[in-house]
Amino acid sequence: MESSQLKIAEKLVILNDRAVGMLTRIYNIKKACADTKSKPAFLADKHMENVIKHVARKFPVVDARMNTSTFHYVDTMKEDIIKSLGLYYYTFADLMELKDNILQLLTTMDACQCQLDISLNYELTAGYLNLVVNLICLMVLLSRVDDRKVVLGLFNAAYDLLHGQSESSFPRLGQMILDYEHPMRKLSEDLGPLNRLISSALSSLSPVYLRRNITANTWRNAQILSLTANPQQILYAAQTDTIACEYLSLDVMDRWIVLCTTVCHSTMLNDKTIFHLWQMSLQMGVCIRLFRDEVLWLLRHLSEWPSSSKKASKHCDELVDRQLPELLYYMLELRQLVTKYSDVIQRYYLKYVNGYDAIMTRELVANINDLNEDDAAILSDFASSISSINSDTDLRALRLDWFRFQARTSMARSPFLLTKNRKLAIIMNTNVFHLKMIDLQDEMLKETSDLSVYCFYIKTLERQWRSCLTLPSQSRFALCFARICGHFSCALHDMCPEEKNHILEKSLALCNSILDDVCQSITDVVGALCEYELRLAEQTSPSTIAAQIVSQMLRTKGGKNAAAAAQKDPTPAGEESYRADRQTLTYPDKLQTTLIELCAGVSQYRQLFVSDHFFAPREYLSQHIEHKFVDLILAMAVDPASPSTPRRPSDLLMIIQSYMTVLQNIDACVPLDITRLFNNVLLQQTQPLDSRNKETMTYIYTKWYLEVVLRRASAGHMLWSEHLQAMISSGEGIEFAPEQYTDPRELRCLAQIIGPYGVKYLAERLTWHVASQIGELNKIVLANRDVLHTARTNFDCNERMKEVMQVLSHEPKEKKGSTSSPADAILQRTSIIGQIFSFRDALHTALEQVLLHRLPFLTSSFANLYNSMDDNGKSALGELGAAMGMQGPIDIALSNAVRAQSLQVNPDEHYQMSCLLLVAIAISLPKLATVESATYKPSLRASLNNTHCIPLAVNTMAGALFHHHGRGDIHLRMKEFLALASSSVLRAAQEMDGRQDTTNNQSALYIMLEQLVNKCRWLSMDVLEACFPYNLVRTAYQHCYQQEADTFQ
Repeated sequence: MESSQLKIAEKLVILNDRAVGMLTRIYNIKKACADTKSKPAFLADKHMENVIKHVARKFPVVDARMNTSTFHYVDTMKEDIIKSLGLYYYTFADLMELKDNILQLLTTMDACQCQLDISLNYELTAGYLNLVVNLICLMVLLSRVDDRKVVLGLFNAAYDLLHGQSESSFPRLGQMILDYEHPMRKLSEDLGPLNRLISSALSSLSPVYLRRNITANTWRNAQILSLTANPQQILYAAQTDTIACEYLSLDVMDRWIVLCTTVCHSTMLNDKTIFHLWQMSLQMGVCIRLFRDEVLWLLRHLSEWPSSSKKASKHCDELVDRQLPELLYYMLELRQLVTKYSDVIQRYYLKYVNGYDAIMTRELVANINDLNEDDAAILSDFASSISSINSDTDLRALRLDWFRFQARTSMARSPFLLTKNRKLAIIMNTNVFHLKMIDLQDEMLKETSDLSVYCFYIKTLERQWRSCLTLPSQSRFALCFARICGHFSCALHDMCPEEKNHILEKSLALCNSILDDVCQSITDVVGALCEYELRLAEQTSPSTIAAQIVSQMLRTKGGKNAAAAAQKDPTPAGEESYRADRQTLTYPDKLQTTLIELCAGVSQYRQLFVSDHFFAPREYLSQHIEHKFVDLILAMAVDPASPSTPRRPSDLLMIIQSYMTVLQNIDACVPLDITRLFNNVLLQQTQPLDSRNKETMTYIYTKWYLEVVLRRASAGHMLWSEHLQAMISSGEGIEFAPEQYTDPRELRCLAQIIGPYGVKYLAERLTWHVASQIGELNKIVLANRDVLHTARTNFDCNERMKEVMQVLSHEPKEKKGSTSSPADAILQRTSIIGQIFSFRDALHTALEQVLLHRLPFLTSSFANLYNSMDDNGKSALGELGAAMGMQGPIDIALSNAVRAQSLQVNPDEHYQMSCLLLVAIAISLPKLATVESATYKPSLRASLNNTHCIPLAVNTMAGALFHHHGRGDIHLRMKEFLALASSSVLRAAQEMDGRQDTTNNQSALYIMLEQLVNKCRWLSMDVLEACFPYNLVRTAYQHCYQQEADTFQ
């Protein structure tokens, strides 16, 4: 047969590709059979146990029809078995056919006495050795597949039961499984007769392998990789006689030598050259390998390194390469540079081929005379084609022509021997390399720098990236492991499409995990820096300075107090700036260094491309820092000393500002939009729930102020001081100081923390509490409607008013747990409403002050607009004004809340109830004269039972209620209230004159009337003078001041 008809080159290409695909399929089957989740479910069925044991024992002689009782269950589900195991069975059958074709081609090449030399016919020699190694790997991997006998035997039994005969390829397939139980022995029998050709191919590796497999010291001393050793030569193209071998991987050569020598050991090891190669390859170059070969070597030996049985650890410290991340980083950077400048490289080699290679090849081919017609045509066509190529030319045919030429001229009977024309081989090999650099740059990168092998060493990859994060000098290279995940797709093969989703999902999951771990490490360092910055801020906080002043005073007194003060003396502020040695790194220096290194790794990449997905490391980092910032704030929002009590707003604001100082410095390490991050986090904290559906500072403080502070105030444990503008404790039993949470400074800090949105949320909750109190007052009014109507129409009749007061002062005895009279309930709930409004107004005032400081132009512009309007215009802008902290004539929020509660009530009836509510409050005021806790304290501008808040409650309720009704009679209703209240107070004072058996707090009532008028925009002092003598007010103030002064004497 003619050499051209043997198609050796074509068969080597096809069979090698099919062998790699078959390796992928067999490995996938091996994983599936070893995993209980992925292998067919019926293999774990208890009904199949006897069948599986029988098949494994009798394989390959499995007669299902002769053992009907054993295979009864198989007969019932034979179609499912064939469907589930068909892919496995026919894969093994394909493997058998592939093995036969490979052995046939190897035998043909041996019979043709091909002469193999890696430096001459590189494609032929490399293709031959790859085919031999692929065959060895296939058969070894086949012997490692679990349940291979069971899978094949069950399939054949089911096929026999269904079709009445065994599958046609099963006898040969079963014999192959038995033959390759010990694959090395069988392979030695198959490949032993071919040792001559294998030996010649391995012998040609010797000069290349010995030159490449040297220590790093030798590389360094010879300055092989130095760009500055011979700068005058840097612009000249490198010339070598073995250009194709220069990028041949050591890992591939080791595989050729070890596997081929192991299979044909009886003859190969007698050759001194091959024996020397075998020794060196077994040593595996325990030294620093070059680039990828070192990485591959480490991966394959980390889990297989021999260790002492006394050691519990499976890993050997000698194999830990601490500089591996840096090596991977620079390797990937070089790969990226090649990809980035691929057009430049392509143009360079195009000009090189057209300007030099084409001329040299044409001249050399013209001088060769002993070629036959077909070989001469191949070379002449090659020479003419490369002289006219461009970037769009398909160059695969040219490379295949040279491969064919190698196969034809390497046979012993060829008239033209390539071994005698070394110059032609060198030039053609150089041409092929240059052509690959034009159209196969991706394939060259895959061949020289592909790290897809990591997808089979996931645990090693995890250990390496986590170890990298613990080393500050290597942490900036941590993201190279995420970039490696983008190589996993190179491990796929078209013959195993079912593995694609699994590998791609694995690459995405690993890349996500690596980015998460890197960002988590950064946030941990940020958290430590935040704690340190907070300690520095606490050193200059008012509480710390106060403690230092106390300590200093104790030291001046001497004695035991001085010793105790010396023990408690805190670290003075600024001491951290003193250094004895500039080289000594402090704890924050180390943290900052670690942060810079980690951020440097993130900042290098705008995006990573992995499995058709783009990952943005900076966005990952931004999200992690955002979540960390939120977690830190919420963790510090609660005081550890008292878990049920949140921190003082001023303390929390100091903490937030300290954290923000640290986060602002991150911008110098990695380009992040810190302003956007602050806006996202702090704006979410102004809402009750954040984007993760977690409680925010707004929710925490709102809940605490409503359920703790105001509830305690309603129970009489606190009182609102008009003078201090804060809640103060009125007794013992409170575990916190109310003024530390409600004074103007704390409320301003609270307004800065929760912002206008948070203040609006808190104010709305307060307003709904007031609305519920008004609802309870309406129930009392409704129960006493007739009596109140009588009082409204007969307020100047003493007898009728006495009867009314007796009814309102009557304490119902039939209701258990509630013994207060309607008048007492009215006054108590009105006082509660007043307390809530006092706190809310203080909160709005704090917000207004904060906005005036932060946004002076916007605030002043709105104030000018707001103050230029009449009451109707101000009411229209009521919600906007409340958001700016400005108090309008009408409480629009309360009006809306009342409207929502009274949707099902007749408007006229609701209006009458609102009028009677004011009547009820007015005529109940004299009850306070007999309550001792209603005494007015001028120093606090407060009553002990918070009744001084009633004027604010009345004014606010009246404005909201009658604005809701829209009749424009608010001023009339307030005049009516003042007339009723003054008449009732004067009548009560007249009745109590001369009585010594009861408490007389008439002065507090007089002051309350005066405050009512002062805080009401619809009443004036003239109106008050018309119905109440003002000299009583002056006398009341004088009496209260004198009374309080007497208590201090």
